[in-house]
Amino acid sequence: MPSAAAGLADTNLSGNGDTPLHENVYQEIRRNLIAGQFQPGEAVTLRGLAAKLGTSAMPVREALRRLVAERALDLGSNRTARVPVVTSAKYAEICEVRIALEGLAADKAALLISDAELDRIDNLCADVSAAAERHDAATYFAKNQEMHFAVYRAARAPLLLDIIEGIWLRIGPTLNYLFHDIRFAGRAAATNAPIVDALRTRQGSAAREAVAHDISHAMVWLVQHLPQSDEHVGNGIGIGGNKES
Repeated sequence: MPSAAAGLADTNLSGNGDTPLHENVYQEIRRNLIAGQFQPGEAVTLRGLAAKLGTSAMPVREALRRLVAERALDLGSNRTARVPVVTSAKYAEICEVRIALEGLAADKAALLISDAELDRIDNLCADVSAAAERHDAATYFAKNQEMHFAVYRAARAPLLLDIIEGIWLRIGPTLNYLFHDIRFAGRAAATNAPIVDALRTRQGSAAREAVAHDISHAMVWLVQHLPQSDEHVGNGIGIGGNKES
């Protein structure tokens, strides 16, 4: 499976219009967390991220502080930033919330989605399946996230979308466990198709049910493979001091 260094594409955020550099860095790391481009328990290094993003360590340090405040990253007693490891019980609880909120978004989207949006979502579903077939984890998770959020944006409900993003920020890396069994990843990709079918027929209740099935299907498998306690080990890089690697 990809590490952050592998999944976070080389880029340069220094010239993105009038947006401050630290905001561009924060948004890019946040997007990659949501899209599962970091591993659960992975230590986050200032220098490694800065090199990938084409910037200095200072805006990366500020971004990591913000992500710690959002509980997207853990900060240990030694000021070490690390991607959280979600326990099975916590993930099951999160999925209950996801089913309620993402199901609502899909229900609303069924009434408002455009044909162009439907075509894009259909193409993204095909991309997810193709990535699963070639065992391309990074693309699989990126396209799966893109597909789901294309559905939720079609609900035309900015507050609902913002809440859903906050939840995915916490569980995006956890979805990497799906690739511990590539056969399951292929089956998981297939659960996206009923969502598209329901949206095309403008059946809100069916779209809600399809999203619930998609989330539950992965949850049943994942909770068996997630840790039972909050204990995890490893060394990372402090974001408050001078130590970097």
